[in-house]
Amino acid sequence: MEKSSTIRYFLMWMIVTFIFGASIFLTGFFPINNYALDHAVAENQPKDLDGLSLTPPTQIYAQTILMLVDALRFDFASQSGMEFSYNNSCNRLKLRVNIPTVTMPRLKSLTTGTISNFIDIVLNIGHVEQLADSLMHRLQVRNEITVFAGDRTWISLFPKQFTRFTANSDSFYVNDFYEGDKNVTEVLTKELQNDDWMLLVLHYLGLDHIGHVEGSDSSKIPIKLKEMDDVVLKLYKAKHFHRQLLILTGDHGMRDGGGHGGSTAGELYVPLFVLKENCTTKGSSKANEYNQIDVAPTLAILWSMEIPPMSIGCLIPELLHEFSLEDQLFAYYYNALHLMQKANNKFGQDYVNNNAFSKWFITAKSAHKQFLLEKRNNNFENAFIFEDSKIHYIRLAREISNQLSDSLVQFDYGLITLGLALTTIVVLNALLAFCSATDRVFIHGKGAFLSLLAFAACINKWCHYHGYFTTTGTMSTVVILLAIMASVYMLINIANLLLRRMLASNNLQISLPNQIWMLLSCLLIHTLTLASSSFIENENKTWHYLGASALILLCVQSFQKELLSYKLDACINGVALYKVLLRNLQKLQTSFLIIGGLGILHRLDGASSYLTQEATKTWLSCIFVAGLLLYVLCLRKHKLVQTRKELVIYLIAAMLIYCYRASKGVVSSVFDTNCCAKIVLHIFWMVVIIAACISTVILYTKRRLSYQIQHTLLAGCFKILLTLLLTICLLLHKPHNVCLVAYLIYTLSLCYELCGKFEKNTLRTSNYKYLSKLLCTILVGNMFYFYQGNSNSFATIDLNPGYIGQTSYNPIIVGILVTLNMYSAQFIAFLYLITHILQESDNNKTHDLSANEHIDFIIYFYTLSIFVPVLIYLWLLLFFRYHLFIYSVFAPKALYEFYRVIVLFFTYLMTTISLYIFDQK
Repeated sequence: MEKSSTIRYFLMWMIVTFIFGASIFLTGFFPINNYALDHAVAENQPKDLDGLSLTPPTQIYAQTILMLVDALRFDFASQSGMEFSYNNSCNRLKLRVNIPTVTMPRLKSLTTGTISNFIDIVLNIGHVEQLADSLMHRLQVRNEITVFAGDRTWISLFPKQFTRFTANSDSFYVNDFYEGDKNVTEVLTKELQNDDWMLLVLHYLGLDHIGHVEGSDSSKIPIKLKEMDDVVLKLYKAKHFHRQLLILTGDHGMRDGGGHGGSTAGELYVPLFVLKENCTTKGSSKANEYNQIDVAPTLAILWSMEIPPMSIGCLIPELLHEFSLEDQLFAYYYNALHLMQKANNKFGQDYVNNNAFSKWFITAKSAHKQFLLEKRNNNFENAFIFEDSKIHYIRLAREISNQLSDSLVQFDYGLITLGLALTTIVVLNALLAFCSATDRVFIHGKGAFLSLLAFAACINKWCHYHGYFTTTGTMSTVVILLAIMASVYMLINIANLLLRRMLASNNLQISLPNQIWMLLSCLLIHTLTLASSSFIENENKTWHYLGASALILLCVQSFQKELLSYKLDACINGVALYKVLLRNLQKLQTSFLIIGGLGILHRLDGASSYLTQEATKTWLSCIFVAGLLLYVLCLRKHKLVQTRKELVIYLIAAMLIYCYRASKGVVSSVFDTNCCAKIVLHIFWMVVIIAACISTVILYTKRRLSYQIQHTLLAGCFKILLTLLLTICLLLHKPHNVCLVAYLIYTLSLCYELCGKFEKNTLRTSNYKYLSKLLCTILVGNMFYFYQGNSNSFATIDLNPGYIGQTSYNPIIVGILVTLNMYSAQFIAFLYLITHILQESDNNKTHDLSANEHIDFIIYFYTLSIFVPVLIYLWLLLFFRYHLFIYSVFAPKALYEFYRVIVLFFTYLMTTISLYIFDQK
């Protein structure tokens, strides 16, 4: 038991250190933008052009209304979807947003005119104040009155910039389709009576929430679009609209099926409708395309103030038509000059002078000067010269903007190197300790610790001196010192392990059966596919084909083995060969049915958009009922419950889950249950608690009466935990995914049965006895993870389970429920394997210590099976850092892999705690 504790402590240290190193790597790879906090001043605006004085244009509209509809993708704002807005807009434009397509970085782009860092997708949850200069800061300096209503993200970014604001109490509460938007409209009604404000920002969230919960084909979306269109109509008919400019747009789009965060066309394109009184132009049928970062400099010109210093956007010509030709040229010149200065700072004067856009700038200024001379001397505006200057200004601005956008990728190679070194050393240390099977060596004593600290401080000082580390501050110094100390500590441990191995007389020999090598090769093939963006995007297919192929090969090997065992008997008794074949094929019919069902499950999520339609509610209800019944049969067949009384209780829990979904209108219902969702949910949790208590009492009663060994209690407790987890997952899963819960158990049971046939004659006393079952568990767990609809895109993250039974946004509860739902396949598979090992140990009367050793081996290898692919992927991420799809494909996968290690940490922690509690005699 003491040795087992040492191994578990060592493994915990390895996991924590690996997470620490991966965090350092990702911080260097996705650095949080540390912009210089310089602010725009009036002197930044050009005062003259080669001796000719220039005057900034005056503000035309006294008030501006920025109406932001969250997740308003471009095709939503159509003539059928938002009829009034579409028909009465002066300009209908198309904006392309940058990834990541989540709210906070998109608001930063709208207000600063620059591209946000990819790591902002993580900060989107916590919200960080926007310190760099922006449009909101400029309005505050000018003492303008600004009013806001809607998504609280704005207040988190700009806590001091709004004069009056009304923010949603729970912007992340996705079950709120109407109440929050209703409050925004009430604020709008009140503010339309005032004329003191200069900017009114309205951020509606209902459309985004509908997409998250019910998808992009929800019947509620047309209703919500009509509601937003009515808001535009209300603004259009307001008494002060003659002096107002209304801009309708979205922060990001919505993917097909709902959600956002990825890089599909539905997520990347949003509309930009401009409405004002007495339009001089009307929007054409073809919408010109611009970038979302172009909005900030354009609004700065419209408001007659300085362009934000971080802006790399261009002007949108359609919004400047109200200005005179002279004022328009001033705007284009100002924007071009601003971008030229940024190019000089970024690329250097020599690069700018030798680039084509430098010549375009000279040509544009020459035409601009000629236009001003004719205008001021002859009072004549030459349209041809105006267009010549305008085109060259726009052309060079677009070229510089594109180059600056491409150059915004910044890497902190010092942190990348440190993080990659630490994670690599952790994996090497864990692998050597795993292969050596020796006691882990720890360095003890204050002297050793102080020596490590001094050595780390010297390395840190040397790296800063040579410019390898550019980070400063107390926190950064502490992190770097700890990382260096951990690296040196484990390097010493690695050297010690290698020395012990060299001094040992025996060589490392691992003899494994063919089926284990076959399963290991499946994991190796998957790891190699991480080097391809196409394989990352279609990883669900990779796991399906690898997992299904492995199961088929196991069945073939089992068939071959059974056939050979019958060969001698057939020869002696004269049994026909075809009878032997039929007999063996009949034994494998269940295996073939389960493997065939995997093909259906692989395509099930693709049909989810069809199944969630109102016309197919009956089919969805049938699938839902079938999944619940399969769950009840699974509990009975695999003996996860002890008595019929427990089975009846879990059957009641399954019925309550159906009633809950019926009360939400997702599946068909015989009775009217529209108003009892909360009551049903409360009863469900009471039933689950009662079931857990009854199962525990029955388990302890049977153990006391039969005086069974300790592991019977341990196996029984893990069975209870597994059953509760299965039941909760039924509640969290989408109705069409409920069948996955029980089918996962059936598939794992088949794998263990097939692997058990090979273990009878091989590896009987070795720790490798359960290796084939563990490898099958990893393959099947990952298969079902993707069957559930997960992918390597943030757009497929299902937030709805986090709000089941919640009336407000609690980030801890939501995070736990979303994680539990997303990684349910891995949780269930791992817990079922532990339960299987304990149960088999009880059946074979295995000694207590032997079972512990098997479990420690399983946990250790399971950890390595995650460590190695993640480490390889971090190296690949470094090599592909300039890849075309680095931010659309490779970066999301990196964050998924990092979170996978965090999930491993909690899985290991809860398993270890459970083993410690339930294994106490």
